Amino acid sequence: MGGKCLALALMSKQGFCVPDALCVTTDAYKEYVISTGLHERILLELNRKDFSEMRWEEIWDASLRIRNLFVRRPIAPDLRDALMDPLDSRFQEKVVVVRSSAPEEDASRSSFAGLHESFVNIKGVDSILEHIKLVWASLWSDAAILYRREIGLDIETSSMAVLVQEIVIGERSGVTFTKSPNNEAHGVIESVYGLNQGLVDGTVEPDRWTMHRVTGEVISHTSAHRDTYVIPAQGGVQLAHLPDEMAKKPPLSYTEAADLFSIALKAEELFGGAQDVEWTFREKAFHLLQARPITTVSGEQGDDRQWYMSLRRSFENLKALRETIEGELIPGMIEEAENLAQQDLMRLSDQQLAAEIGHRSGTYHKWVDVYWTEFIPYAHGARLFGQVYNDAIHPEDPYEFVDLLRTREMASLERNGMLEDMA
Repeated sequence: MGGKCLALALMSKQGFCVPDALCVTTDAYKEYVISTGLHERILLELNRKDFSEMRWEEIWDASLRIRNLFVRRPIAPDLRDALMDPLDSRFQEKVVVVRSSAPEEDASRSSFAGLHESFVNIKGVDSILEHIKLVWASLWSDAAILYRREIGLDIETSSMAVLVQEIVIGERSGVTFTKSPNNEAHGVIESVYGLNQGLVDGTVEPDRWTMHRVTGEVISHTSAHRDTYVIPAQGGVQLAHLPDEMAKKPPLSYTEAADLFSIALKAEELFGGAQDVEWTFREKAFHLLQARPITTVSGEQGDDRQWYMSLRRSFENLKALRETIEGELIPGMIEEAENLAQQDLMRLSDQQLAAEIGHRSGTYHKWVDVYWTEFIPYAHGARLFGQVYNDAIHPEDPYEFVDLLRTREMASLERNGMLEDMA
């Protein structure tokens, strides 16, 4: 059932305030991929060449094709009937969250937090079943595949359970880390108004409280610039302007922060280790949405999970990134290249030339870093258009969306044509 479902089940049995939920186990995933022939197709996609030699673009293409197979292959009638009855009797007209709970996802030696997909504000059994398939498909997102390869998990035997959880529309939400990565004597609370989605995808800046692990008291509070929050919308969520009266005060009082941290420490005691607890506040109660162990893997040498996570940007973030790339980065790159081209290297002494080589090496590495931190996430965001298109249209050809992008000539193709003419 995966760590996420198991943790919620244990917390519910111990009396924690947990929203009503059901777990769709890995058996359902396995039955689906076997009955539809997807298991063999997935192996085919990931074995077109030596997996260790596949470039990121090739992995993304394989991931896109796999996801489109999930979208187009219906759930077999027997499995669909087995899932529909408990989902309908439990949730009926309720609004739910459909979340991943892969067995590997929240293990203490690794963390897939943020790499698999969750869907908020889903209503109706048919819609829940379609989003269960999309969560299954996210097992094969490019970021999740890369991370599995990095930490040595067996890609061919990976599976996915799914958590279907009644949504609690909280007035305030956040995450609590019972142990700070910077100081083991401290814990950290991050909180925003509205739903947690804005905090998770980085579109809403959280207020932050540093807590004393022994006394449970607030050590410090860092205020955020509060102007937006995430609220439910038709078929999902949306970013909205935060009302002025809410923007003037932090999402939590010091007393509430202390009460919340006390609850999180009880979860730590239950699981026997430091926890990352996601929560929301409604009707004078903290509702725990999930708890998982705080891993030390992220940030260690050779672990690029944070970079994989950074590939997934919100639409608002992508619009801002486009403005930065078009208005600042590309002009800056062109200007720097022109300045370098104007220098007459033949006139430099050996000492000056050595210094210039060092300078150019630094310039090169600077733009390589910009490429990976700015250009690649934007390119990935543009590629996500294809994913959205395929999810909505279910085309037979997973690359049909490319035709919609050909409204004008691309600068890169024009440049390539010029280079060919010169050759």
